Amino acid sequence: MSLFKRFFSNGKNEEYIPIQIKKAFIEKGLSLALIREGVDELVCFPLNLTISQLKQETQLELLEILESLWYDEMLHSDSEGYCLMYTDLLNLPFEIKDFMGIPEPVKPELMLGHEGAVGTSRFQFVLHKSYGQWRNVEQTSKIVGPWIALPDGSMRLLDLDTFELDQLIRNSPDSRDTEKIFSYVAEVRNRAKRLGIPIDSYLERQEYLFVDHLELQVEYDDKKIHIQPTYVSDEIDPTLLESLNDKGARFAVGAGREKVFVDPKVWEQASKIKEVPTIQGDDIPRFAENPEAFLPDVEGIDLSLFGDRVKSLGIRVYRTQPFVHAKESDRGWFQIETGFSAVNETGEVWQSFKPDEFQQLIQEARNNGNEYFEWNGNWLRIPAEVEDFIQSTGEVQKRFGDIPVVDITSLPYILEIYENISQLEFNKPILQAHQELHDQGVLERRPPDSFQATLKPFQEDGYVWMKMLHFRKWGGLLADDMGLGKTIQVISLLSYLQHTNLLTPTLIVVPKTLIDNWEKELMKFAPFLLPSLYLHRGTDRIKSPEVLRQIGITITTYHTLARDQLVFGQVEWQAIICDEAQAIKNPSTAASHVLKAMKSKFRLAMTGTPVENGLSELWSIMDYVQPGLLGSLSEFKREFITPLEAGEGDSAVEKRLLAKLSSVYKRRTKSEELAGQLPPKHHHVLQVPLGDVQKRLYAEILELVKSKMMDGLQAIQRLKLLSSHPGLIAPEWVNLPPEMVPKLLHTLQIIDDIKSKGEKVLIFTEYLKMQDILKSAIRDRFGISSFIINGMTDRRQLVVDEFNRKPGFDVLILSPKAAGTGLTITSANHVIHYTRWWNPAVENQATDRAYRIGQDKPVHVYCPIVTDNEGVLKQGTVEEIVHRILSEKQELASSIIISSRKLDLEKEVLQKFSL
Repeated sequence: MSLFKRFFSNGKNEEYIPIQIKKAFIEKGLSLALIREGVDELVCFPLNLTISQLKQETQLELLEILESLWYDEMLHSDSEGYCLMYTDLLNLPFEIKDFMGIPEPVKPELMLGHEGAVGTSRFQFVLHKSYGQWRNVEQTSKIVGPWIALPDGSMRLLDLDTFELDQLIRNSPDSRDTEKIFSYVAEVRNRAKRLGIPIDSYLERQEYLFVDHLELQVEYDDKKIHIQPTYVSDEIDPTLLESLNDKGARFAVGAGREKVFVDPKVWEQASKIKEVPTIQGDDIPRFAENPEAFLPDVEGIDLSLFGDRVKSLGIRVYRTQPFVHAKESDRGWFQIETGFSAVNETGEVWQSFKPDEFQQLIQEARNNGNEYFEWNGNWLRIPAEVEDFIQSTGEVQKRFGDIPVVDITSLPYILEIYENISQLEFNKPILQAHQELHDQGVLERRPPDSFQATLKPFQEDGYVWMKMLHFRKWGGLLADDMGLGKTIQVISLLSYLQHTNLLTPTLIVVPKTLIDNWEKELMKFAPFLLPSLYLHRGTDRIKSPEVLRQIGITITTYHTLARDQLVFGQVEWQAIICDEAQAIKNPSTAASHVLKAMKSKFRLAMTGTPVENGLSELWSIMDYVQPGLLGSLSEFKREFITPLEAGEGDSAVEKRLLAKLSSVYKRRTKSEELAGQLPPKHHHVLQVPLGDVQKRLYAEILELVKSKMMDGLQAIQRLKLLSSHPGLIAPEWVNLPPEMVPKLLHTLQIIDDIKSKGEKVLIFTEYLKMQDILKSAIRDRFGISSFIINGMTDRRQLVVDEFNRKPGFDVLILSPKAAGTGLTITSANHVIHYTRWWNPAVENQATDRAYRIGQDKPVHVYCPIVTDNEGVLKQGTVEEIVHRILSEKQELASSIIISSRKLDLEKEVLQKFSL
């Protein structure tokens, strides 16, 4: 049988043969073959069926579920079709398992027995299983992998613990292999005891104990760090464990003649950890910043507590930041101060050093080839180009004296002296003077001819702005509104860097979900860059700094960057670009540590939401972009965060902050930049009544609140669910016809109109069950299978590409948060917010999937709101309250200075919710 060859029925007169789904219970899980009767071919996903073919499918809903699982990479191809692995079966939502006829896992009544004596050829474990009325089903039933076919013909799925123990018993070593059998007996016996499974008296008498857990201990003494693997077990005598640990043995006999075995996997883990050399010298601060990078890749070791143990060692590592400050001493005159600041991860200055003082401290470290040095019990990182900085400082002093005092016209000259030094901290007077420098050639607004796109005027501004920053060796934060093309602007900069031989090596750091999108965008706008593009991911990723130095553009994820920091840290990058820079909003994360310590001539951060949960996130991003610009975190809190959160003179404080950011920060909004360029956007607020079932349930919930049997916040959540569909709070109403749920019916009528125009629509709701209800209703009414993008969807870009490619009418259902970044869906020009998100900024981001550059049709945004048309409720329905508050907060949502947390509406809705 040829595999996965698509079957199409193209001729109008050719009879369409529906797809049959054959299920088989196999060792790995569930086998699924998609076939057509009489056709010797398997069918594969995606199906790409026409509407008439969809209507002829007898198992359409099941096909839709399977196709969704395929898009989520849960269906794996094999020689028989597809396989749904056992572990994936366990993780499926209950609704999907129920529909597919997959039983919930059961835990039989177990007892561990045996046959023969340990050490003889007849010995084997027997796992006795009883379920319901059946005893010893291991003898009376057929067992295939995790499946039990009971005598009555019904199938049961084993729970994970039982299955793993069963597999361990089935895969036993040769009972005569004395090197393995005793350890194996200890392992099985230990597993059964841990699971609370009774064992027979013979096995109970076998004093075989088993070590299957390992922890890592870390010690810091005599300026050396030792990592020691330690066996751990609650049931083994600590003295015996200590002996095993000291000797590194696999086997020991206790005073009571109990025999202790170490799991071979655990012993191998310990052996690998023991190969880690003693950490000393320059590696001590590196280890303190990212201990995981010093450990080998060992599966099964829980490192969650290891970081806390390392922190408890009290090793402090400071970043040393060279600075050039201009202090106003008289009108128009400035005193120049230079030196080095030792700052912690929050930007607090611990110690300052004069250049000559610092030079003495680092001389010995440099002689030994070190990047850190120890000073007063703490570690300091030596900044890149420190010698060049000290030499430039000497030139300034030679020209202007030991305590240079210059007028403003001399500041540009001083900056020219330092122009070959990257990542300097400048204060405001110097930044202003630097702004006035004329950049020859940098003001050219058109990218190189090889760049295959035409930038809009504001994008040209962004292109020139980034070139100017790069020329001056400053960092920048590109915070354009979503949908304004931040990626294409950065690709134009990459084209310029390639054109001027300044590209290699460049590093782009992105969330995992955006790697493929970056590759696609580069292919579209700058295909000439593809030969120099490398995606750093997977187990075979490059581990050589020398190779990375020769690559034009390297793209990796924040997690992989932290993992491979020792490799990346040895490369002096031309540019480091962080997309969705919210990933470094916390200054204490590994990604923040690594990025702020790396060598680069130019740094750029990209994000449409630099402030999500608090202004400290903006500080952390700016601390990467331009260190020192916003002072330390405590200073920033005192000057900006505290007054803004207290609401003290918001406007004046915001203006002062934006003025401080202005030199290295660019933010444009669609309303400002695309006025007259984007098609119009029309908002439609549609009032719909409650259905009869909804009215009754609504009244019942209100009565529960009155009688103090339900609190207000819980009631609001329930009423919000109920307003969407009664089936979200009472499963028996899931299949209500749309005519009994006015909101659903009205939504389908909106889609009717969209279909008549041959256009596409996005529907947003955060409720997974509502997504399924919408999918079913749309399938029944329009004969199409709508894709869903939510938190379970890994292949987001593939789904979007398929949706964009398909001509004419179609529907895509999405969760607002899952679709918040990296998706461009301009093939749709209709957006329905079936349920309203608590945060208007998040809701706006969802709309912007369609309303962005590339959209050439008028965009219609619909908000069906369940209303109290009978005037019974004082404040209206919960949806009416939410809508009123969202409307009031729209202007606030457009501000990047006010955190999204301040826009959380639950409390305000609760205040206005009354009976």
